Amino acid sequence: MASVASAALVAGLLSGSGSRADEQPPASVQLSYACELPTAANADASPNATQAAAKLAATVKVTTQLPATAVAGQPIQAGPVQVETVLPRAELADRLPAGEELTSEATLAVEVRQNGQKADATWSGLSGRTDMPADGTDLVLAHTGDVPSITVGSPGEIELIAGDLTLLVASASGAPTTATCSPAEGADSRLAKVAVPGGPGTEPEQSPSEETAPGEENGQSGDGVTVTPGDEDEPKAADVTCGEKPTGTPDVSQAPPPPSTPSVSQLPGFQACAYAVGLATVRKQNGSMIINDPSATPALMDVAANVQVASADDPVTTETWTRFDSLGRLSLPEADSTFLGFGFMPVSAKVAFDTGLITISTGSTRNAEGAYAVATFFQTLRIRSVKVNGTALPVGSDCRTKKAFRVTLRGTINDDGSGSYTNVLAGGLLTGKVTIPAFTGCGAGGENLNPLFTAAISGPDNVIAMNQAPVCSPELQFGCPPVMPPLPPLKLSAP
Repeated sequence: MASVASAALVAGLLSGSGSRADEQPPASVQLSYACELPTAANADASPNATQAAAKLAATVKVTTQLPATAVAGQPIQAGPVQVETVLPRAELADRLPAGEELTSEATLAVEVRQNGQKADATWSGLSGRTDMPADGTDLVLAHTGDVPSITVGSPGEIELIAGDLTLLVASASGAPTTATCSPAEGADSRLAKVAVPGGPGTEPEQSPSEETAPGEENGQSGDGVTVTPGDEDEPKAADVTCGEKPTGTPDVSQAPPPPSTPSVSQLPGFQACAYAVGLATVRKQNGSMIINDPSATPALMDVAANVQVASADDPVTTETWTRFDSLGRLSLPEADSTFLGFGFMPVSAKVAFDTGLITISTGSTRNAEGAYAVATFFQTLRIRSVKVNGTALPVGSDCRTKKAFRVTLRGTINDDGSGSYTNVLAGGLLTGKVTIPAFTGCGAGGENLNPLFTAAISGPDNVIAMNQAPVCSPELQFGCPPVMPPLPPLKLSAP
């Protein structure tokens, strides 16, 4: 899932999908970092006991697919990028229980330099999964993801310099752990160099010896150079604050069943929020409408991440089955829908969604089915402002589905990162099919329009796809402000 949180752009540039000017095999660099773990509750002691902040050395291996040379004015792709961090297990033993499955997300700050100028990029949403070693083996957190492209407006060598690294690691039975890391003192932090040759008669806009004046970075102009945070054609997420954590009982009825009676532990969870945007089809009308339109005023989904964990032993394989449960609350804005009614009549309407508490469960079946992600909730549709061929159709103030219907969306999770969904921290694509019930309350002035809407809309196999962005957690000071994910593909399919 492409991140649009922030892109690094130098010399009058825009970030886009990009392409590599000359294909190169992936190149890796190994960097030395110093990390710090904050004070945290001690799970093995009394509830009021705490662990002191810890400092530890880390080795970070960054793999990119940058070209050796690029062309001024054309986007340069660096990814998919891999960030592998090796942390000493001894410092983490009390925070991350041995043998438990871990989900993690990495955010790496990158400074882009060219011709004495520089701009900041954020490589966020890099995600991974692993198990906490049961013995003295160091913990290896491998993260993979796409990152924004880079475009420069003039010839001159580009340098990418690694900056601060933030790691968010969550286990099944404990609170998430955040490690904030910086390049070790005196260490070489250069990630890569890319040559941008000049054509005939071209000269760099600024000599390498000239320095960027204060205040001329991060979106400000200097000597005709503009640094912008992302593709102007892509939606931007507003600088907003997450709401309160949702509360309630997770609905795990749609998750794969455990192999035996599970042990369920309640956790405090942590506050987070994320944008989720998508498409919903109406099969009878052979069309789709945008849900939580990123180009309008999208709503944030508030999340209580990891409020419950269940585990069980498989009596046949003796392997451990696990499930993480999180809660979400999303008050969707109205959607504008336009269809050709019965294949020939233009019909437009505003559709409102009354959405109940969302349960997001991820886990591993430990068998051929592999890991899974499932989100489920109940929803009611309301319709107003209906126009048929431009003429208003009076539908009244309470045109809605007769009852709430269940929405269940599923995603795949693969260890190699190829699945549609990663975890509740990093998000991803979830799809499913719903059956829309019959309509009631439609009509005004004694006219009953319920049969019309039921015939035009109600029925099975209506595909919904929602793309969730990585979460922002003010509580953990991670991933904020929230970023806007791209819409799912227009050609939808679902299990």
